[in-house]
Amino acid sequence: MTTRRSFIRSALALPALGPLTMGSALGQAQPGRRKLTIGVGGFTFAYLPLFVAEAAGLFRDEDLEVSLVQTGSGTTAMAAMLGGSFQITGLVLSDVILAASKGQKMTVFAPLMTQYASDAIISRAAAERVGMKPDMPLPERLKRLKGLTLAVSGRGSGIDKMWRYLLGQVGLDADKDVTLTVIKLDQMYPALRAGQIDGYNTTAPSNNRAVQEGLGVWVARPSQSEVPGLENFIYTILAIDPAFLQAERPTVTRFVRGLARGLALIHADPIAAAKAVHAKIWAQTDFDLLLATIRDQRTAFAPRMTLSEAAYTQNRDFMLRFGDEVRAVKFGDVIDSSLIDAVAL
Repeated sequence: MTTRRSFIRSALALPALGPLTMGSALGQAQPGRRKLTIGVGGFTFAYLPLFVAEAAGLFRDEDLEVSLVQTGSGTTAMAAMLGGSFQITGLVLSDVILAASKGQKMTVFAPLMTQYASDAIISRAAAERVGMKPDMPLPERLKRLKGLTLAVSGRGSGIDKMWRYLLGQVGLDADKDVTLTVIKLDQMYPALRAGQIDGYNTTAPSNNRAVQEGLGVWVARPSQSEVPGLENFIYTILAIDPAFLQAERPTVTRFVRGLARGLALIHADPIAAAKAVHAKIWAQTDFDLLLATIRDQRTAFAPRMTLSEAAYTQNRDFMLRFGDEVRAVKFGDVIDSSLIDAVAL
C-alpha cells in the first residue's frame, strides 16, 4: 500500500526535473556553509528571485549553500516540508492559507511573485478549431475555451483556481464546460506540443516559449494586469517550518538578504540575471527567449519585498470565491513580515 509518507519518499528520491531536461538537485553543500534545502513545484518564473539569487551566488555570499529540489507540484512540495524533508518551500499564498484553515502550520516570510502571473495559452491548433484570435477582447477569448482540455498541476492548485476564475468571468463552469486534467508543471509544454492537451496556464518561461515558437497563443495575461480583480496580487511566496524559523532566525535572515539582492538584480540588470539562470537552471532554453521573458515578466515582481495585511486580505477574499473554509484565517496566523522589514535594501 502506498502511504503519503512512502509517496513523498519516492518522489524525493527522483532527480529534480528542470523545465526541459532531467538534472539533480541544484546546490551542493560546502564545508563551513549552512545548508538549506528548498522545495519548489517546478522550475518556473513563479520562483525567479530565488533562482536568480542561487544562480548568481548571492546566497553563497551570505555563507549559505542552497539546494533546490523540484517535486512536480506545489502540493507535493508542501507535503514534503510538513513531513520534514525541506526547511523552506515555494508555494502560492493561497495554499498556505488553506493549509492553515486545516490546522497545518507554516509561516510565510517572503513574497516572490506579486502579480498573479499565471498566463494562459492554448495551442494554435485549438485556437483555429474554436475560432479564437489573440486580438479579440478578453471575454470573447475566454468564451472560446468551452469544450477544450486544459491542464492543471493539481486539484485546488493555483493553476486550477486561475482556470476557474477566468472561466467564471464569462459564465463558464470549469467542471462542465471544459475538461481539467492533472499534469506536472514540467510536462505541460511537452503535452501541448504532443496534442495531449489544448492549453495550460502557468508562469514563464514555458508559456512564453510556446508562443514565441508559434505553438501556442495567449488567452489571458494576468501578468500584464489584463485580468480584472487580480492586479497587485501576491501569488507565490516562500514558507518555512515555524520551529525551524525560531531556531535558525539568523540563518533565515541571511537567506532573505540574499533573496532581496536577487530581486534587485532582476530589476537593475536583467541581462546579468538572465546569464546567471541560463548557466545554472535553464541551460537548454534559448538565451534570447530567457532574457525577453525576464524583461516581459519583471512587472510581476515588486522591486521591494512587502507582505501587507491588505495584500493578504485580497488573496483570502479571492479564495472565498471557491469556498468558505478560509474565512477565519487571519494575517498573523500565516505571515511573519519581520525578516523582510529587517533586511530591506
